[in-house]
Amino acid sequence: MFMRELEIPDLVRSGAVCASWHAAYLAVRRHRFPLPIPRNQLPCLVYACRNSAADGAVVCCPFTGDSVRVPLPQPPLTRHSTVGSAHGWLVTADEASNLHLLNPITGAHVALPPIATLHHVESCTDAQGRLMYNVFDRGDPEPTPFDAREARDCMYHRVTLSCSPAAGSACIVLLVHMPIGELSYARLGDERWTWISPDDHQLMAISWGFMDSFYNEDDGLFYVLRSHRSVFTLNFNGPSLVVKKIMSRVRKGDDPSSMYIMQAPWGDILQIWRWRSYVDSSTPVELPRDLLGHNEDDIDRYIELRTTEIEVYKVDLENQALVKMTSLADHALFLGYNSSMCFATKDFPTLKPNCVYITDDSVEYVNMCKHNWRETGVWDIENKSLQTFDSVLLTNSWMNWPSPVWITPSLF
Repeated sequence: MFMRELEIPDLVRSGAVCASWHAAYLAVRRHRFPLPIPRNQLPCLVYACRNSAADGAVVCCPFTGDSVRVPLPQPPLTRHSTVGSAHGWLVTADEASNLHLLNPITGAHVALPPIATLHHVESCTDAQGRLMYNVFDRGDPEPTPFDAREARDCMYHRVTLSCSPAAGSACIVLLVHMPIGELSYARLGDERWTWISPDDHQLMAISWGFMDSFYNEDDGLFYVLRSHRSVFTLNFNGPSLVVKKIMSRVRKGDDPSSMYIMQAPWGDILQIWRWRSYVDSSTPVELPRDLLGHNEDDIDRYIELRTTEIEVYKVDLENQALVKMTSLADHALFLGYNSSMCFATKDFPTLKPNCVYITDDSVEYVNMCKHNWRETGVWDIENKSLQTFDSVLLTNSWMNWPSPVWITPSLF
């Protein structure tokens, strides 16, 4: 069937040709076995746009300029914050601060356990009857109250999936969340989040300080990075979770703004560090009409958060050391809210070697400065410079919130 060989955006468009083509497109989408994504399928950006349907989004390949509008379930993407992506699925938080898994190509949707099932969160209402959450911090007997949107914007830091959500209960969702990077997990279908407590896993010593994680399909383990560069594995394959520390703390200069961990195609585990700083923009943000005249004094329209450095390190487990890499050679990285990705440029000629393709994923900046400039482009490791994507390629008047996110489109 020729549709199976189409690029994802072309496949979606094919469904609009006529009734018979639409039926064939739906048949391809409904297949339960894994359909092969074309070998030259490039990562795409998913973003909301001002002139799309209220419940829609855009999937765009900035390397080719190809884009397609896709429908998403209610509530619309413009009311969700983006907190992750993996296996072609988005992870978003809705207005009640509950997490969802969305496949923008197929429209599939899975709800994750409610925020109030996290170990340190309880739901309540304020004097006006609005939904609120009391969040208990470490050792503080008094909770901090958040309204639902505040919780949505600051509760979730990173999300990692063990496999495609199409696998049902076999998919484990690992969540890094406030306060200060704690860990909880759930299998699809669970009613509650399970907290990974240091009391149950003595090797952790403390429950907080985690930054990022990835799932290794080869050994079936999650690898989790802590802020002081130590690495742990999480094994969910037995009757109970087993936590193991495989990399000790490393003291190494100034702390970066963001840290990522991933497995490279050649097998090494990599830590990627990203530094950012605030700068003043010469051009003020153009506020949406619904904000003009309302709380404008609370919005810094001139501030921008820009990447100033990216460093890549190989994790040397044998010597318990981090080895700085001066080049990615013929590979390119993708960083942002997505699970970090690495591609060989020989397989994707439109990608630039020794570069990092980035999107904004600073929880504070993205969610507190919703209408400000978004950093979306390619960082050249050798020249230490950022080239933003041509705005012509990012069509449909894309919005700065929720933050654009990388996905590799999937039909399952």
